[in-house]
Amino acid sequence: MSLFYNLPNVLYNINPSFSDPKMIAAKNFWRRGQILEEYKTSISVFDEYIVNDGETPENIAFEVYDNPFYNWTILVVNDIVNYHDQWPRSKASLDEYVFSKYSNPLATKHYVTTEVLDENGKVLLPAGKIVPSTYTLSYTTINGFQVTVAPVIPVSYYQYEEELNAEKEKIQLIRPALIEGFVDAYYRKLQQGGGLEIGLSSDKIVM
Repeated sequence: MSLFYNLPNVLYNINPSFSDPKMIAAKNFWRRGQILEEYKTSISVFDEYIVNDGETPENIAFEVYDNPFYNWTILVVNDIVNYHDQWPRSKASLDEYVFSKYSNPLATKHYVTTEVLDENGKVLLPAGKIVPSTYTLSYTTINGFQVTVAPVIPVSYYQYEEELNAEKEKIQLIRPALIEGFVDAYYRKLQQGGGLEIGLSSDKIVM
């Protein structure tokens, strides 16, 4: 049975005027259901997963759960509500996206620091902090020498989008042995409060 079928209905006011509401019936996507606290707080429930190039939630659900229709559990667990923007793009899709978004994707977007260590291996400056191109760091060595370095590298628009995409590749999955219990609990949560709700505006609808 699909997640869409189990979503409760909502009568939603599409008229900005509350005094003259114009209601339409729709599935209540605002009430996505709260994941039970024991699922959210227990690290033993989840496995980390790196999305491979071009993989979809259906592919992963089939591989991990032997059921492609459990794709929605992956989206729920990772709080993905906009698949287009939040799911990692394939290499080909990323190239197409970046080269259509920027006139010169290889131009420098900003500058970031490289890691700087002292003689004992202590981190004086972490890598990845956005700084001006002229940024320098001065420090004194154990022997009393004054050292000034310029630990700065450029980041292109393409590299920036590539890094954002790489972060999206890191997701969590419900462990296969627990997936059936999660699905049952989630469906029960969706149906709490009845199957119909009236909302005069989106902030009046239960998430």
